[in-house]
Amino acid sequence: MLDVPRISFTSRVATMASMASIGMSYQPGLLPRSTGEQAILTGLTSAVNYGLVAVTGSAVEAVAAGVVGEERLARPGVAAIAHATAHATAALAGVGVWRLLPRQEGEPIKRATLRSAAWITALTGFTGLAASSVLGAAEIAQARTGRNYRNLIGPATLAVATAAAVGLTARNRRAGSRDLLAPPHDPLPLSDQAVLFEESRAPKYEKAPSLAKSLVFGAGVSAGIYAAALGESLASDALAHLVSRTSPSLAPFANWAGHFITLGVVAAAGVAGLEYVNRQADTGGAAIEAAYNKQPTMLTVSGGPGSQISFATLSREGRRVVNMALPAAEISEVTGKPAIDPIRAFVGLASAPLVDERVDILMRELEDLGAFNRKVLCFCSPTGTGYLNYVMMETLEYLTGGDCATFALQYSLRPSFISLDRVAMGREQNRAMLHALTWRLRAMPEDQRPKLVVFGESLGAHTMQDAFLHEGTNGFERAGVERALFIGTPAGSGWANRWRVNKEKADPAGELVEVASYEEWLALPDEQRSKARIILVSHHEDPITKFSPSLAVDVPSWLQEPREPGVPRGLRWRPVGTFLNVGVDLVNSTDVVPGVFVSRGHDYRADLARFTSLAYDLPTDEETLLRIEKALRARELEWATDRVQAEQLQRATEALQRQLSQWGISDLTSAGGSLTSPTA
Repeated sequence: MLDVPRISFTSRVATMASMASIGMSYQPGLLPRSTGEQAILTGLTSAVNYGLVAVTGSAVEAVAAGVVGEERLARPGVAAIAHATAHATAALAGVGVWRLLPRQEGEPIKRATLRSAAWITALTGFTGLAASSVLGAAEIAQARTGRNYRNLIGPATLAVATAAAVGLTARNRRAGSRDLLAPPHDPLPLSDQAVLFEESRAPKYEKAPSLAKSLVFGAGVSAGIYAAALGESLASDALAHLVSRTSPSLAPFANWAGHFITLGVVAAAGVAGLEYVNRQADTGGAAIEAAYNKQPTMLTVSGGPGSQISFATLSREGRRVVNMALPAAEISEVTGKPAIDPIRAFVGLASAPLVDERVDILMRELEDLGAFNRKVLCFCSPTGTGYLNYVMMETLEYLTGGDCATFALQYSLRPSFISLDRVAMGREQNRAMLHALTWRLRAMPEDQRPKLVVFGESLGAHTMQDAFLHEGTNGFERAGVERALFIGTPAGSGWANRWRVNKEKADPAGELVEVASYEEWLALPDEQRSKARIILVSHHEDPITKFSPSLAVDVPSWLQEPREPGVPRGLRWRPVGTFLNVGVDLVNSTDVVPGVFVSRGHDYRADLARFTSLAYDLPTDEETLLRIEKALRARELEWATDRVQAEQLQRATEALQRQLSQWGISDLTSAGGSLTSPTA
């Protein structure tokens, strides 16, 4: 029989567990997944399970080697018995710890981590017991027939694990089909939006991959895992041999050390890759969009003629904020009422290196632009890139007739999910700014003070809320903040979590409410709505509001019964696996179509007009609100179109310049022509 490379027993156990996890990756998520996203989830789930079981299994086998001895393990039949005994013991120990540590509400994360580690140990033990049984059967058959059956173990393992993956995949796909969410839609009546949108422009969500594709993925991932396991096994065996030679006393633990080092190198490579992504994200966040490379002409915005802030320091998102300010004429056209040009102020990271310096710049900017003479001051905390939700800003400007000032401080250039290391800076920056605002407003006569409100979306909600981390809602009153609106609050917000755990302590006056929709708001008691001055809008199926590191080791409240609407019943918690499941859902949580507003996932555009009116106590009639809703959609589509045209024009100009350079022509004007914007 042809002798093929063999993977170690540890790697074989890890491979079996990894392949079995393929089917679990097909559990329904909070949002529909595309075929590509499912492939990513399947690969991640398999890889992580392989690493966890490999490290755990090698530790179990190290104990067995220490008890039995390396020499005795080399005897026929001894290894299978020793491995079976060790893994059976590990399985029983894991189950025992799991049952001894039932979940408790508000338990320490250490307890949850220990319980999850017990679950992994039990999984490793049962899988190792199965693998050792197969190995023992092969050795018995070889002893009786004289034929070597070991080379059949690998293909047999692959076939059995793939079959298990297929069965679990089919079961979880059936569970997912029962949890299909209603297709997203714009809440405006079709008759009111028919002129603005075509049905073909509605957001497209791929259905779950077909069973055939799922099986192909499963088989492909299984084969890939087996190949990767072979490579990891060879590398870890080489390292184990080196450890045994250099330190004979550590020989029983050499196998564990080999797997630990090999997988550690892979993890380090992943960390290095993440650092590279961060550097690239910083570069991308600093890049300027072609549509916003011109200085604004409005006198009431940063970077404009009436501003002391250099337009060059505003960053991509800052330039977008000031260029998209609504002129008074456009406000009046929609509301039918007199209006003035609103104030928008933005201080980017490039404006000053230190937090206090950026706060001082923004305070001077607000003074110069006349912000403290306006009706409403809206202090916003941006997302990771510096993005501010223009739907909220424009709604505020419509509702106040432009008699408002919206302003923000940037704390990062990266997308929110890789800006978590900037949360502390954002929090301290917001605290410093609130402190400065408090003293400035207290110096004004009470009857002349503008209304101070705050806004935060996603990571911006986190950094603004945590400025009041240990104060609950009382912190808002201390700072002179009259109203607040937060959308898509991340699960990591310490302030929000403290409120959810102990509402009476964090909000003694009952001024805070959290809802998923306007319908839920209407369902609240009248008394609760009348007292609310801090509103959190969090969609039930928004993965950003549910994704946190604790999800890897503990069952979250939203997966317990009774479940929130929109949370699939087929989604069951598993250590690490559910963390990866929800993590992949983050990819399409903000998948939007310009001009088409839907209330789903992390897209809150359809909620913002009505909740801006409610949260900031700026009532209006339904007819005006409908006109504002339509204007918001039309304006977003117009700006998106302008951005695409500007980008295409810039690419065409750059391509033409490169061609002219090859001809020895230094610029377009010397060639006797020019390019003009398609909208000119």
